[in-house]
Amino acid sequence: MNLHPTRPLDNPILLELHSVDQLSEYLRQQRQDLEGRALGQSGGLELARTYSDMVDGLIRRMLTLAAERAGRGDKIENLPIAVVATGGYGRRELCPHSDIDITFIPHRDGDSLVDRIVKEMFTMVMRIFMDGNSMEVGYAYRLIEDCENLDHQTTSGLMDGRLIAGSDRLFIVFENDFWQHFNPAEYIFAKLAERRANRDKNGDTPRLIEPNIKEGAGGLRDLHTAVWLTQARKALTAADMRGERVWDVLARDAEVTPREIMRLRDAKEFLFQVRNALHVITGAEHDQLVVTRQEEVATALGYNNPVMTPEDTPPVEMFMREYYVHTAAIHRITGDITRRAENSRMFLGIGLDCLQRQIVPANIALGVEDPVWMLWACELAQKYNLEFGEDLIRAILGLLDTEPVLNHANDAAEIFTRMLAFPGGAWPILQKMAELGILAWILPEIEGIMNLISYDPSHDYTVGQHTLYVIRTLDSLRKPEGSEESRDFRNVMSSIPHPEQLYLAALLHDAGKSEPGTPHSESGEALAQKVCCRLGLDERASLNVQFLVRNHLLMSETSRLRDINLEETIRDFTAIVDDMDRLHMLYLLTYADTNAVANGIWTQVKGKFMRDLLHKAERALMGDENDDYSDAMLSRTRRRLLRELSVDNIPSDEVTEHVENMPANYILNADMEEIALHIGFSRRARQGEPVIDFHDDRNATFSEITICAMDDPRPGLLAKITGVFYAADLSVHSAQIFTRISGMERIAIDSFYADFRGKLLTPGKRREVASNMTAVLTGKTTVQELLAKRRKSAEIRGELEKVSVRNDLAENYTVVEVTTPDDRAMLYRTSAALSSLGWDIHSAKVSLFRARSVVSFYVTCPLEETKAREALTLILSGK
Repeated sequence: MNLHPTRPLDNPILLELHSVDQLSEYLRQQRQDLEGRALGQSGGLELARTYSDMVDGLIRRMLTLAAERAGRGDKIENLPIAVVATGGYGRRELCPHSDIDITFIPHRDGDSLVDRIVKEMFTMVMRIFMDGNSMEVGYAYRLIEDCENLDHQTTSGLMDGRLIAGSDRLFIVFENDFWQHFNPAEYIFAKLAERRANRDKNGDTPRLIEPNIKEGAGGLRDLHTAVWLTQARKALTAADMRGERVWDVLARDAEVTPREIMRLRDAKEFLFQVRNALHVITGAEHDQLVVTRQEEVATALGYNNPVMTPEDTPPVEMFMREYYVHTAAIHRITGDITRRAENSRMFLGIGLDCLQRQIVPANIALGVEDPVWMLWACELAQKYNLEFGEDLIRAILGLLDTEPVLNHANDAAEIFTRMLAFPGGAWPILQKMAELGILAWILPEIEGIMNLISYDPSHDYTVGQHTLYVIRTLDSLRKPEGSEESRDFRNVMSSIPHPEQLYLAALLHDAGKSEPGTPHSESGEALAQKVCCRLGLDERASLNVQFLVRNHLLMSETSRLRDINLEETIRDFTAIVDDMDRLHMLYLLTYADTNAVANGIWTQVKGKFMRDLLHKAERALMGDENDDYSDAMLSRTRRRLLRELSVDNIPSDEVTEHVENMPANYILNADMEEIALHIGFSRRARQGEPVIDFHDDRNATFSEITICAMDDPRPGLLAKITGVFYAADLSVHSAQIFTRISGMERIAIDSFYADFRGKLLTPGKRREVASNMTAVLTGKTTVQELLAKRRKSAEIRGELEKVSVRNDLAENYTVVEVTTPDDRAMLYRTSAALSSLGWDIHSAKVSLFRARSVVSFYVTCPLEETKAREALTLILSGK
């Protein structure tokens, strides 16, 4: 191995330099000379190698001085340390403002001499390179045993590693260990993924107006990647690829023709000339060839010389034409090299190879004594985005027919758990595993639901396929990009410490449906306990998975059907969901579960209700709402509102009256802007003018409608309002009713979330609703007359599925829940029925699914549960 390539001897002047200041001045002078040459049409690669060799000599001198100061004065070749150049410096391709990457390799960790030498070296590097010459230096400290766990970027740097100074023998040992632990397939696929991501960022064509010399398509990084991939395929050392040898390797091992080699060499030389000049002109490591610098670079490279440029062609135009010719050649040729590397046969291990991005059996028969290889093949496919070859599929199906038994269950559990936690997502491979039967083999608890039809008419898929689509939805939240609506979910997903627990719960959340007779959340919890035990999860992880399976419907039901502005609702919810991580995982599972039912089931309104519940529960778990509803807290809030609203040019007497006469629930939940609006609305309502106000959020699919009017002496205002909505064919999702009571005066301030055919209300629909609402509330017409014009029945009675009445969900209210077949009139019908009984309605939530609607009312009811249910059922059913 040629550790020290052919290069000029170190400058004898260096031997006379002993101080940091002297070395710093030497480096400054050398760089000034090199920068002058860069603007004088010097050879691009020649200059880079000269600069690299100069830095080599400087670092060797620094190591000599560091060793002397550390108490070791013999030759630096005998020191128990190797100083290695990596990356572009390792390739001897330093441009004037390139980073200088250095790696220190000690013979062992903790050696006091090495520690002193490294400390001295670090001090000199900082003072000479960084402080004295404003250069960027990347440095690393690598032990030989670190070779087992290197990321692909570090690996790339070390593949170009070159010994600068120190022990030849130590560097040989390190390099041997590096290649022993090198995984060609893993490196190649990681590097390809990195390059594709880079293309997405910098563009996939060389012909950009402002190209990036290094990272852009057809830039130097394309050439580096082609060399690294070729080097990885053949496990060639840096010495094998150094200097002119790289062209022989590309010709021999990457099937590059002599003509293509010539074009690559010319293009590389050209790009180095351009990069050297651009660095000097900008005074920094700027690789973006912006328009404002192109003419300067063209001049530096001699394009203003008439010999080089015809009179009728601007020099900068000639320069950029040549630039595109060279980068287009690199782009095309390295693209071919990359494709050949990607599609070549690669060793994967345990009887598996990769060919044409497909996993195939190697030239040996796959073992049947340990079927865990099937899972390992799945993990490889997931990790590297590979397909299964036909021969591999036949081998898997044949093995599964024998009902194989795992010999090493722990290995299988570890692989499967890693797959669930994989940052790139788990759905594609789990779908493939389900289709082949591998998923049911490793997780027999879900075999019974894969082809099980759902008797819930809202579902489009079998229970098992729905489960896999839940995983797909979770995967979408692990990607940085996505819709504005999903941003909140993506932010929460990024905070989950153990995504494998969430994914396992998602796989098992409906597994209990295969055992009829017991609520599936309960039977699913028992199945989850068995699975977690078999997979070797620790107690905390197991309890988290069981919790999610048992309570996977809780957040949906609470946000859809409960008044989350009530303290007791949040208190009851957090009594069950009493941990922040569990809350966040339940939030994501609920979203994914609902989203995967069928198209259109998830709506923005559901998202808002869930988000509001999440934030209130978060505050409660953090202890921020312990005394929100105490008298002291209410008094403080009222005083603050009085003070701040009075500043907004609202008469203080109106502010006082409003704040003092609104219920605590309103005071503690409404924001300042809303309260200010409501004071104005109340002023108009007193003058006999009902207010119908529409508010839309940007990109929302629903409208917020606020109605402020003098309240009826008897219950019934909500029935009038919902009757108008029914006549206009609006879908109403929630109603929040507040009444401002001052003596005998009652002013209703009611807020609704509604949409028209799944979208915001159009201007025309708003005018229709406002006109009809005003007519009904002022007595100019009745709901019955309005509905008759729309050929709709004003009858309260209709088909019922279920009526429930509960007094255990709120301290001051009775909760009435009515379930009917999908009926847009349900909110109106039930509101009218409750009003006919004389019950005051305080809030309502409507949950709409295909063929089923559930409405939940918070009411003041004087009857006990059984009598209340009987009375309401009689009215609604017409019996």
